[in-house]
Amino acid sequence: MRYRVLGRNVDSPRLSQEGLCRTDPLVKARTLAALRGHFLLESPEVPVVDAVFDDLELVLGEDAELTGADVARLTPRLHLVYRRILLAASQPSSGVRPETAAASRNLLVERFPNEFVPARAHLRRLAMAVSDLLDELLEDMP
Repeated sequence: MRYRVLGRNVDSPRLSQEGLCRTDPLVKARTLAALRGHFLLESPEVPVVDAVFDDLELVLGEDAELTGADVARLTPRLHLVYRRILLAASQPSSGVRPETAAASRNLLVERFPNEFVPARAHLRRLAMAVSDLLDELLEDMP
């Protein structure tokens, strides 16, 4: 049996006697790339990657002058993206080093600060974490 993966025909995975699926590394890589693409680009809960990079530019860019309204609008959005990217990064063959993911994991449980200066600092840490994870996650995509 043949399947289409990323626009190419591939053989169906072979099953071992134990019922485990065995596929070649190229098929696994293509499948993971398609899942990453769907996960990051087509999931309705997550903004498209271009919008994420626009948000990162607003927060970390050279001319970043955030207002309280900007912080209030961008923090939940980047936190959602961060959670999704952290989930993808935790997969064994994601390409993200475990220490990169672990470095910012405390952002998952930190409360959003109410005062402007701590809230802006929290948003910048969040944006840096998203940027670092995206750098590694998207680095080796075919």
